[in-house]
Amino acid sequence: MISCLVLTLLLALPPDQYDTVVLSNGGVLRGAVLKDLPGESLVIELTSGDVWTIPRSEVARIDYATRAPPSEEPVQEPGEPVPDVPEAAAPPQSAAASLEHVPALQAGVSMGLALPLGHLDGSGLALGSAVSPQLTFTFEGTIRPMVELELGLYLLLGGGTSYEPLNGYCLAAGAWCDASDLALGFFPRWSFNPRGAVNPWVMVSGGLEWMSVWNEYHDSFDYFGWQVGGAAGVDVRLGGSVSVSFQLGTRWGQFTSLTVSGLLPYIGLQPAMHGWIDLGVRANYGL
Repeated sequence: MISCLVLTLLLALPPDQYDTVVLSNGGVLRGAVLKDLPGESLVIELTSGDVWTIPRSEVARIDYATRAPPSEEPVQEPGEPVPDVPEAAAPPQSAAASLEHVPALQAGVSMGLALPLGHLDGSGLALGSAVSPQLTFTFEGTIRPMVELELGLYLLLGGGTSYEPLNGYCLAAGAWCDASDLALGFFPRWSFNPRGAVNPWVMVSGGLEWMSVWNEYHDSFDYFGWQVGGAAGVDVRLGGSVSVSFQLGTRWGQFTSLTVSGLLPYIGLQPAMHGWIDLGVRANYGL
């Protein structure tokens, strides 16, 4: 009886102003659909103001008014606590954005191979005939007064062995001699694409060099002089602070003094140009 009365009242209203819900038993409800959860329930506010919840299985069809249909999101009922909505996480920083950061300070450690060139002294003895190629480790620190330009200091440590005739003197004194090289200097380095993932660069350097041919009995030939150099390479940037560099360079200079220790003979020194070809890979970390 009540259903018939409600149906009669709703049918008397203009149909386009309300949502129309047709029930599976033939009944019709008009009002505003508040919540429609397929497979669960439907909530409708009738024109009388009453709110009904109907099992969704009893709904045959819904004809919505000219307004947009309701969202399937649950409706906040009066008196219910407001649920906590988690804040959206900040989007991760893209790789391109991280590369925009170019460190003002940077430290690097490289490992490489140095191939001897030129002459040890004016006697005509080739450096490559006096000492072997050397395994090198280079430590450097730089500061950037501008994005493209680095100014830095380097310390190079190299090690290998000696050949005749220097090693012949060492053997006569009692033991085989190894050879070590130390270089300390300054360099500017220019980057062509400092904010890119791949950054080509060039540099020049200048400093002091000390090479020692020595044995375990403290017999040694110690050469001291100067050197200048140049190098080119490419940085592969793994992020704003970390990069790996591949490089090829050369250093040239003269030994201007020789000190002989222990039982080795003094062989004299006539300055001559010598050099090194440097191949290496460097790991960098910046702040």
